[in-house]
Amino acid sequence: MATVHSLQSLVLDLPPSCIEFWPLFPRYAVVGTYNLEKSSETEPANQDDAAVDTPESRHQERNGSVLLLEVDGDRVNIIHTVATPYAVLDIHFAPKGHSQFLFGVASSTGSVGLYRLTEPRSHAMPEIVHLHTINVAHPGTLVTAFIWHPKITISSEANLVACLSLTDGTIAMEEISPLSATADRNSQTVGSHDLEAWTVALTHDGMGLFSGGDDSVLGFWNLVRHTEQLCPGALGLGVAESVEWKDRKIHGAGVTSILPLKTADTESLIITGSYDDRIRLLHVSAMGRRRVLAEEDLGGGVWRLKQLNESDDVSPITQETCKPVLVLASCMHAGARILKLSHDGGEWHFEVLAKFEEHKSMNYGSDCQPSLDELDRRTFITTSFYDRLLCLWRF
Repeated sequence: MATVHSLQSLVLDLPPSCIEFWPLFPRYAVVGTYNLEKSSETEPANQDDAAVDTPESRHQERNGSVLLLEVDGDRVNIIHTVATPYAVLDIHFAPKGHSQFLFGVASSTGSVGLYRLTEPRSHAMPEIVHLHTINVAHPGTLVTAFIWHPKITISSEANLVACLSLTDGTIAMEEISPLSATADRNSQTVGSHDLEAWTVALTHDGMGLFSGGDDSVLGFWNLVRHTEQLCPGALGLGVAESVEWKDRKIHGAGVTSILPLKTADTESLIITGSYDDRIRLLHVSAMGRRRVLAEEDLGGGVWRLKQLNESDDVSPITQETCKPVLVLASCMHAGARILKLSHDGGEWHFEVLAKFEEHKSMNYGSDCQPSLDELDRRTFITTSFYDRLLCLWRF
C-alpha cells in the first residue's frame, strides 16, 4: 500500500463539503462549502460528528459558497467564488442529454440550487452563474445528497429529475426546471428512513433506487411506479419485477454511501460505506435477498465512494470474468483511500492500493479528474472540513 503526498494544498475560506470535476472540460472542478455560524468561539466538542447535522447545529445559521477550480499542471487555482445563502452538501453536473454547463447543489434550506458555467475561452476563464433555487422540502430540512436520473426527460423543455435524501428521513423524486424556479412541477415521495437519510444511488437500468440512513438501514425502492406517476411513459417500462425492502442487519452504523456496479444480469452488486468504518460488497437479488461478499475496515467512516474506471469498464461484471474495480473512498477522519475490488479464487476481496492522510479533519469531498496524465496517473482533489484544506495529488 502506497502513501501518497500532495503536490499542492490550499486552505479555503470556508469548510469544503463536496467536489466534482466538470465532465465537459475536466481541467475545471466545482467545490461546495458548508459554514455553520458558531454560537461561540469554540470548535465543536466532537469533530468526529458529521458536520451536516448534529443536535447542536440544527438551530444555527448556515451559509456557504461554490468555488470554481482550475487544475494547471501540478497547481490548482481558485478562479471564481460565488457566495450562497445556504450551506452546500452535494454537487453534481447534469447528466448526458442535458446541458453539460449546468450543475446542481443540495442545500441546507430544503432546496436545490441550479448553476451554470460559462464556456472557457482563450481570453476569459469560465465563471459560475446562479440560475435559481428550487424549494423541495421544508426550509429547516437539509438535502444531504442527490443524483440526477439519467434516463428521464420531462416535457419539451427537458426538465431534469433528481432523486434526493433528506434529514427528515425522506427519499424523494423531484422534477427540476432549468428555466424557472416557479414553474409547475411534480414530486414523489419514494420511501423513508426512521432517522436522517444520508445517500441515494440509482441502479444502472434506472428502475430502482438504493438509499442509506442514520438508522443503519440500507433501503431499495422500485422507481417504476413513482416514475409513471411523475411522468407517464418516461421510462417506457411495464410492471416492475424487483421488490422493495429495508435491511437493518448488515451495517453496524449509519449507511453513508452506495455504489452500484454494472452487472451482466438482473442481480445486483453494490458497494456500501458506513459510519462503522467498513466498506462492503453486497450481492442483492431482484427478490430482495442480500449477502455480504467482502468487507474491509478502512479506519474511518466511509462517507462517499466513486468508481474510478467506470468509463473504460465496458464489460458488465460477472463472478466468472471480473475486471478489477477501482474505487476512491472518502473516509472522514481517516483521509482518502484508493481500493481495488477483485474476484480471485472464488472469493471477492478489497485491497487498499494507496492512502492519502494529510487531511487532519473530516474528509467529505473527493473526486478524480476524468482523464489520465501523460504517465497514466490519475489526478485527485480531496478536501477536509474543519481545517478547510484542499489537496491536489496523483496516483
